[in-house]
Amino acid sequence: MIPKSFNLGGRKWTVVYEDTIEKGRVFGQWNDEKAEVRLAKRVISSYNEDELTECTEYQLLSSFWHEYGHILQYYSTGHTDDVFAQTFATFMTEFNLTKEYIQ
Repeated sequence: MIPKSFNLGGRKWTVVYEDTIEKGRVFGQWNDEKAEVRLAKRVISSYNEDELTECTEYQLLSSFWHEYGHILQYYSTGHTDDVFAQTFATFMTEFNLTKEYIQ
């Protein structure tokens, strides 16, 4: 459900999976220069800061939409914030996991 690439703002963006980003501290990042969204496969465990834990499919999908929300906000307003990005991610993840199509 996560694309390997997509067009947005007249550019082709690619999605790259990394084992960790910033030593496991973040789930994802976006890079405007490279037109790239990076998603972490593992993050620091919420139970033990010395361990990394695998991201679930839900976390990966939510992270993708979070970064996508940052891109949309940046291109429409020139700035980003995590409240908007996380709200957008929550709504888009829920939409993607529950949508049904007309037969």
